[in-house]
Amino acid sequence: MEQEKAEYLGSRPTAEKAELQIFIVSDFTAETASSLVRAAIRQYEDGKIALRRFRYIDNVDKMRNVCIQAKEANAVIACTLVSGTMRGDLQRVAAESGVKIVELFGPLLEVISDRLGVPAAGLPGASHKMDAEYFRRVKAIEYASTCDDGANPKLLPDADLVIMGVSRTCKTPLSMYLANKGIRTANVPLVPELVPPEELFSLPYGRVVALTINPDTLRSIRRDRLKLLGLDPEDASYAKEDRVQAELSYANKIAERVHAKVVNVTGRAIEETAGEIMDYLRERGCPAVADIH
Repeated sequence: MEQEKAEYLGSRPTAEKAELQIFIVSDFTAETASSLVRAAIRQYEDGKIALRRFRYIDNVDKMRNVCIQAKEANAVIACTLVSGTMRGDLQRVAAESGVKIVELFGPLLEVISDRLGVPAAGLPGASHKMDAEYFRRVKAIEYASTCDDGANPKLLPDADLVIMGVSRTCKTPLSMYLANKGIRTANVPLVPELVPPEELFSLPYGRVVALTINPDTLRSIRRDRLKLLGLDPEDASYAKEDRVQAELSYANKIAERVHAKVVNVTGRAIEETAGEIMDYLRERGCPAVADIH
């Protein structure tokens, strides 16, 4: 990802009109940091502060580039970086550049430790397990939202799991359920008229799961969906037998091409399907499920 491609947020002013710029820096989508900073600037008169978000800042070169821009703009950097090493690197680079940086979680941990009289689990040899699990879930949810329904296919290589299937096989609910477990999950719709993203075909073996379903069950689900939308199921090809069969046949061919694990979701709850998928990921040695019980 290009860290130079910063973006202004909301209806806040551009840099030229603002009295202060805040650079929001994250090693992922920056949604968490953006929410925190937005909450803080509501205390100030609208029009004084411009926000710029720098996403996927995951190495020192990107950090240095942001700090150079921040120095030129006399901006403040607000960051949420999960890795302690990354936070240390950014603090060092910011200090070298003479840029003010605000780490949004560190000070809170320091205050809590001071009041309790015990250090946070950040001493050498400590695990940071709870913090790591929390941030892993947050980032997995952000990822699943960013890569829902085929969006942002260039991020597919970053996924722990890619789910694919035809419409109404519960790809999105299943993706969000797994993301809440801390598994970075993308989902890709399979439609005969649309070519799947090329990134799908270069993923390592064991990374892709294909959802399938009984044709009659799928037709029933689609008919109910059309009725809910106020449409006549008899007038739409979406729920017709030949269309459903064609889509499932196409999906099976794609599953074979990418050597996907095929999971039948007919009559199954999300939790049941998710359990089978997580067992499969464990068998494949996926580290994202190592601590999930």
